[in-house]
Amino acid sequence: MGVDSMLQQTPPASRGSRASGLARYAGDATPPRSSGSGSSENLDQSTLTFPASDEDNISVVIRVRPLNEKEVKASDDEVVQFPGNGQLLLEGNLVAQKPRLFSYHAVFGPGATQTDVLHFSGVERLLQLAVEGFSCTVFCYGQTGSGKTHTLTGPPGLFDRKPDPLDQNHGLVFSSFVFLFQLLSQRQDTHFVLKASFLEIYNEKVIDLLNPGSARKPLAVRWSKKSRGFFVENLFTVDCEQLDDLLAVLEEGMRNRSVGAHSMNDHSSRSHTILTVHITSEMSAEDGVFITKQGKINFVDLAGSEMTKKTHSEGKTLEEANNINKSLMVLGYCIASLSDSKKKGGHIPYRDSKLTKLLADSLAGNGVTLMIACVSPAKSNFTETLNTLRYAARAKKIRTKPVIVMDPREALILSLRREVNALQEENDTLRNALQLNASASEPSRSRKTSAEKGRRRSVSGPVRGEWSSGVPWPDGVSPDLSKLADLKPEDLAKMAEHFLRENEALRKENSDLFSTREALLRDQELVCRENERLLRKLEDVNS
Repeated sequence: MGVDSMLQQTPPASRGSRASGLARYAGDATPPRSSGSGSSENLDQSTLTFPASDEDNISVVIRVRPLNEKEVKASDDEVVQFPGNGQLLLEGNLVAQKPRLFSYHAVFGPGATQTDVLHFSGVERLLQLAVEGFSCTVFCYGQTGSGKTHTLTGPPGLFDRKPDPLDQNHGLVFSSFVFLFQLLSQRQDTHFVLKASFLEIYNEKVIDLLNPGSARKPLAVRWSKKSRGFFVENLFTVDCEQLDDLLAVLEEGMRNRSVGAHSMNDHSSRSHTILTVHITSEMSAEDGVFITKQGKINFVDLAGSEMTKKTHSEGKTLEEANNINKSLMVLGYCIASLSDSKKKGGHIPYRDSKLTKLLADSLAGNGVTLMIACVSPAKSNFTETLNTLRYAARAKKIRTKPVIVMDPREALILSLRREVNALQEENDTLRNALQLNASASEPSRSRKTSAEKGRRRSVSGPVRGEWSSGVPWPDGVSPDLSKLADLKPEDLAKMAEHFLRENEALRKENSDLFSTREALLRDQELVCRENERLLRKLEDVNS
C-alpha cells in the first residue's frame, strides 16, 4: 500500500489504543486531539497546556522506557513510580535517601506506545501552530540508551530497508509527517510550500545528512541579521510536494547518521541531529493583499549523556563521548541561566557550542518548544535519571514569547491597510455625528460619491501624504441644522474644525513615527553588518 493511500485511509479514530501506559496528566486544557476517540478511560480529562497568551513556559513531558534485557538479567530494581496527575516519584538509591517527587505536563509509563506519545504529548498541537506560522521545536533529551531515538524515529534498523508505512513502531517524526499532510489537505484556501533539511552535529562539526559527500565536509554556523538568529551556511534543502518526499528526507538522513556501539547501547547515536521542515503559507487577506507566513517544525534528537566508566568508551568512541557531554553541558548552562529569573537578563552562553547556537531561538526566542525527557527506571541508572529529571524541571521554568513569522513588508502593508480602514471609519463617524443630509439630489449625490472617492484615495495613499483638500465635507452637502437645533452654527463649525485638526495631528504624528522607524532600521542594519564582519574576522582568527 502506498503512503498517499495510507494518508487517505488511516482514520484519526485509530489513536491511543493503549492509553493505560500513560500516567495521569496535569493542566487545564482539553486533550489536543482532532475528531475521533481513543481509549482514555484511565486518563484525566486534561493534558498539556499550550500558549494561549503571548508568553508561556516550555512544555515538558517524561517518557520512561521498560527495563531492557541486560537490566532484567541482572535483576535490576525499578525506582520510578507514577502517582498520577503528571507526577513522577523517584525512590532513593540508598535506604536513608528520601523519595523525590517531580511534576511535569505529562508522564508516559513503560507501557505507552508510539501512538500514545504522538496523540497525548502535544506534538499534534505544535504541528498546527507550525502551519499557522509559528516556529516550533520538539527535542528529546536523556542518557544514552534511554529511548530518545526510538521515540523520535523508531527502533534501530527500521530504515535499513524500505520501511513499512503501516508499521506501528514508527516514531514521532514519521507520524507527524502524516498528520501534517492531513492538516494541509484541510486548508484548501491556502497555498503551502514545504522544504526540509537534515543535519547532524558530530564532534562539534555540522554535517549535512542529505548531502554529506565523501569527505563529510563540515558547514559553518553564522549569524543572520535578517532573521536575528543563527543558521547553517550552504545547508541543502529539499522541496517536498508530497508526503513521500518528506519520508525520503527522513530515510536518507537516518542512513547517513553517525551511529556506534558501547557497553550500554549497541545502537548509540554519536551525534545530535536536527530535522527541520519549513512551512511557507500564502493566503489572501484584506483588499487583495496576500499574507505570507513562515512557520517551521524542528525535530531534535540529542545524543545521550554518557558516563565513560559505564560505557567503557575508548579511542574514537571516547572522543565522541567527550564532545557529546561538552555540548550537553553548555546546553545545561543555558537552560539553568534561562530558568533563573535573576540570570536571564545577563549573558547566556549560546556561542559556546554549535548545538546551543542552533537551539537558541527554541529555548528563549519566539518559538513554541516541547521537551521529551527520556529516562530509565532501573536502579543502576539512578544518578543519570535524577540528573535528567532535574534538567527537565529547570527547562519547564523557561518562558518564551511565541510570535507568527511573517514577511515584514507584507505585515507593514497589512497594518497600513488597517490604519486606512480605521481612518475611513472615523470619517464616517464624524459625518454621522453631524447628521448629513442623505436626501440630496442626484447630481449632488454623484458629486458626493466622486468627492468621497477622491478623499479615500488620498487617505489610502502613502502614509506621509498630506490632506488633499481643505474642505471638511463633500461639495454640495451641508449639515441638517433642523435636527441640531440645540447647537449653534458656529459651534458646529468649531466642532468640525477641532476634529479636522486632531485628525491632521494624528496623521503627522504617524508620519513622524514611520520616519523614525526607518531611521532606526537603517542604523540597525549598519550595526548588524559591522557585527557580522567582526564575527567572521573572529572565526578566521580562531581557525
